Amino acid sequence: MITARASVGQTVNASHLAGAIKQASSLDMKGMEAICDRIYLVQPNLLGSILALRSFGIPMSTIDVLVNILIVIHLSIEASGQRLSIVTEADIERELHRFTASVNFTSGLPVNDVGQSVAQTTAYKREQFLLAYVVKALERAGLSSVADETSKLPVLVAMNMVNCIATARRI
Repeated sequence: MITARASVGQTVNASHLAGAIKQASSLDMKGMEAICDRIYLVQPNLLGSILALRSFGIPMSTIDVLVNILIVIHLSIEASGQRLSIVTEADIERELHRFTASVNFTSGLPVNDVGQSVAQTTAYKREQFLLAYVVKALERAGLSSVADETSKLPVLVAMNMVNCIATARRI
């Protein structure tokens, strides 16, 4: 019987991430579809959290950015040799509540205190490389500035993917 254990360390290191970025950048449409099929088998809810954004009016170009981020995350985890339990809808919701609470907590804090607060989050402690990659990918795509409620959704989904990976049980 395989038992799951709580995550205590990082899943992905710099080498895993670099290889995944390189591999993802060389994929054609058919290759991306094949990876998305694999993601659907092991993490259907993470993929679904991205695809559901279309119903909120998020443009396909933004959804493509998020799918590419998930592909890199998935390839990184595969490269690490670890397997994660399926992230459930309840896991996604729990991590989203935690993330929004931490964002609300830092509102109005001095910059140094915000940095200390972020350094205490689970994603920062356990998946620093994935977190840094996601933040940079959002910035490069022009998605890091949140002008209104709708523009927050892709950022929340992307950051929540890292939080969910950081807290997922290893099997």
